[in-house]
Formats: sequence, structure tokens, C-alpha cells
Amino acid sequence: MNAKRPLETPRAWLRYAEGDLSVVEREMKSDIPVYHTVCFLCQSAAEKFLKAYLISEGWKLQRTHDLVELLGYCTDYDENWEELLTEGAILNEYIVSGRYPGDIAAEGFDDLLAKEALDAVQQIQARVRKVFQQNHPTKKREN
Repeated sequence: MNAKRPLETPRAWLRYAEGDLSVVEREMKSDIPVYHTVCFLCQSAAEKFLKAYLISEGWKLQRTHDLVELLGYCTDYDENWEELLTEGAILNEYIVSGRYPGDIAAEGFDDLLAKEALDAVQQIQARVRKVFQQNHPTKKREN
């Protein structure tokens, strides 16, 4: 049997990335959003979106959370990924911050930081979706 493990399938990474982003979007609509969790999940979703893209290009999965590093790998396949380095740097701030107490007090996270993180991950998501639509178009069902 030569089936790929879910870890190695781009669609599984996309599903998890979309799940993280869905939680972020619901949390941002709540009465009292937990901004540090929003920022952390934005970084996590972006990481998964980028890994989905990279795996679809044949990249061998590496354990890293650094979005700037991942975007560097993306530019090996398409130099236009370089345009998202600012977004990667913004989200890199939340690799640990927001995940564990002590790095930045939860009170230090606010609506502006969360919206900035959400915007950054949505730009990465849009690029990944565009690439997948171009390279992996949905097949129409024949009736």
C-alpha cells in the first residue's frame, strides 16, 4: 500500500488551516474576544496554509513554525511569495506569544493586533487558495 499519510497531504493541511481560521473568525465576533488566542491561531493557520502549498509542490515536511522561513521555501517554487514576507513577520510574533503566559501579558493583546493578524493570515490564505484553484481546479460532476 502506497497511500500518503494525512501529514503528507495538502488537503489535510488546508482543512486544519481553515478550521483554525474559522475559530478566529467566530472569536472575533464574540462579546469579549480572547485576543491572544486569536493572534496565536492566526499564526497557526498561516503556517498550515503555507505547508499545504509547499507539500503540494513536493516539499518534504520540515518541523518549523517560522513563517518567514516557510515563505523562503515557497519562493523556491514561485518568487511572488516574497510579497507576503511582511505578513509572515507580523504573524511570527505569535509563534509563542499568545500561546504561553509570560511572553506578552494577555492584556497587551488588543483588537488592533488581532485585526492585523487576521488580515495577514487572510492574505496568505487568499494566495494559497488562488494557487490551488489554478493548479488543482475542482472537477465538475457529470450528470
